Amino acid sequence: MRDDEFFIDPLRLIEAAEAVAEALAEVADASTGRCPYPPALLGMPEHPECLDPFTTEELEEATAFLCRLGILVHRPQR
Repeated sequence: MRDDEFFIDPLRLIEAAEAVAEALAEVADASTGRCPYPPALLGMPEHPECLDPFTTEELEEATAFLCRLGILVHRPQR
């Protein structure tokens, strides 16, 4: 691993992934299921409180983890 790479403890990653899933359940559009990129939620004034204990980097890693597991599907805006 390079010195400039971000590392997250595996248990912390699971905690952050659970928080991402909870936050997305709160903010997802009921009709389409679409939602904003989870780390971007931290910049929203009314962001889900479950994200507060985590840094942007931790939420990015958790989001990527959930995508690798197939739980989230990343669909870039067109």
